[in-house]
Amino acid sequence: MDAAVETRKSLRRMQWGALLLYLATIGLLYINSSPLGFAEGWQLVVQLVLLVPVIAAVVLRVRMPFALPLLGLIAIVSGTFSVFMVGAMSLAIRRRGAWVWSIATVGGLLASAVIAYRDTLAGATPVGVTLGVPLTVVIVGVAPTLVGQYIRRRREFAEAAAEQAVRAEVERELAAQRAVHTERERIAQEMHDSLGHVLALVTMQAGALEVNAKEATVVSAAEQIRETARSGLAELRAVVRALGADARRDPAPALSTIPQLVEASRAAGAEVTLRDELDAGGAGVPSSTGRVIYQAVQESLTNAHRHAPGAPVEIVLSGAPGAGIEVRVSNPLTPGGERGAGTGLASLRSRVEVLGGIVEARALQGRFDLRVRLPWEENA
Repeated sequence: MDAAVETRKSLRRMQWGALLLYLATIGLLYINSSPLGFAEGWQLVVQLVLLVPVIAAVVLRVRMPFALPLLGLIAIVSGTFSVFMVGAMSLAIRRRGAWVWSIATVGGLLASAVIAYRDTLAGATPVGVTLGVPLTVVIVGVAPTLVGQYIRRRREFAEAAAEQAVRAEVERELAAQRAVHTERERIAQEMHDSLGHVLALVTMQAGALEVNAKEATVVSAAEQIRETARSGLAELRAVVRALGADARRDPAPALSTIPQLVEASRAAGAEVTLRDELDAGGAGVPSSTGRVIYQAVQESLTNAHRHAPGAPVEIVLSGAPGAGIEVRVSNPLTPGGERGAGTGLASLRSRVEVLGGIVEARALQGRFDLRVRLPWEENA
């Protein structure tokens, strides 16, 4: 539990460090850039008005990634490019697609217009002004976006590699446990088959001797042998049952073991709420469906602890035979949390679709929601 607390503190320090780095970068670029050769009063007013929204956009850059570059477009008109350049990089880190490049292009062209206006006032030739346009687009729009994409891909690669390593380690541990369990069950079965057979024969022979013997001492000895063999057989069966129970004391992932999974997260210091609204407590849910529901909860808890450390997690299980079964896991998005590679969610989606279910994952109004729906037949 202490290790989990220290990990959350370390992540929080990293998040604040990143926040300060963003603000420092904007400040340094602003101080060292003066694209216009003059400063009109309205431009200074706009820059002062933008100060608080820009700081807020940096703090909320994960939840609202488009805010900083859009404020940067206004900042370009006011005479500074730093806000847009940092915003374009931040947006490329957290999003991909045509929108990212569209905003980068608009910002580059707007900055080119500002530079062209300055150069025209300074008496530059039309050729010089024209040649400066593509250079400005590259520096202000293209370069920050490429840097952001590079950072995003490095993060995705690192997270995917770490996730694969964790999954491989878990699979190795499970394989080793299965091998140990299988060997224990084999030993238990062999003990039962061999020693049990011998003790049963001893019991039978002692009983026959007891019936056919003429002398009282022989009858008494045969009775003691029979009782001892019967007692030994009972103890052997108890040992075999204990071996089998020990081999299965770690239950396989199933619907009934979700509370244990939640308790493990709570023991590590996480705030997790579990609501079970299943009809009849989930009795009759197919084992394959239960395993996938367990894996959905496990994947959600792992992602919440990794990408939103310290955030409370709410888990709701609901459904009934004929209506299907649903698990919903939600947690608030925390400032500074990073987007994952999506490998685990893709793997979960494939397992759910094999059983005819659907997966819905989305971030909305400051919360991340995962819903998994699976069929639950009435005759299951």
